[in-house]
Amino acid sequence: MQSFEIFSELLDATTEEEWCALLFSLGQGMGFEQVLYALVPPGKRLEDAFLRSSYSDEWRSTYDTTGLHHVDPTVGHCVQKSTPLIWSPEIFVSKAQKEMYEEACGYGIRSGITIPVHGPGGELGIMCFVNDAKPGKRFRNDLYSHLPDLSLLRDMAFESSRKFVSPTPAGENPPVLTSREKECLRWTMQGKTSWEISQILKCSEATVNFHIKNIRRKFDVTSKQAAIVKALKFGLIQP
Repeated sequence: MQSFEIFSELLDATTEEEWCALLFSLGQGMGFEQVLYALVPPGKRLEDAFLRSSYSDEWRSTYDTTGLHHVDPTVGHCVQKSTPLIWSPEIFVSKAQKEMYEEACGYGIRSGITIPVHGPGGELGIMCFVNDAKPGKRFRNDLYSHLPDLSLLRDMAFESSRKFVSPTPAGENPPVLTSREKECLRWTMQGKTSWEISQILKCSEATVNFHIKNIRRKFDVTSKQAAIVKALKFGLIQP
């Protein structure tokens, strides 16, 4: 609940500067000194990505001018998969990848996690949370405790960034939810399972799942979490 309240502030950011500052601060609050977010709109090239990061300007310049996105295994992972990728020296296999990793370490980019972004409209993106910790068991254990929040932050970042990537057309109307659908969504936001919601609302679990399915359809999303993010954006539910 607290994470929803804090992360949803991204939805209220009115400028890119405000949005970036908040996003980077949220990452730092979980122990990640540097954060990168990039989103490629449908039909665009990787080079055309909306990209914001707290990486050093020198590293970003080196990365961009030498086309390291064609070498970076984290980028290839996000193109092909939806699962998070925890960094380790082993994922940098080729000579070029190893050289890239060694140079990145010099800029405090040593350990991290990359979370793919795949939007319902065909958007492709990447979100990285990075620090200078030594890769290994201790880093992984610390990371595991943050994974749920990092995934939620990724969803909030995606939804809130869209107004900067491609502003929402004026007059766009939110979908209409029934009172029962809103109840299901609110309890889902509280972390309740479909079975638990069915007990609270005194209906069958199948009925709850039916409402959740309708909610996802109305928002044109593939997950309950993404539906919650959109509902918060439109003010249909409160954190």
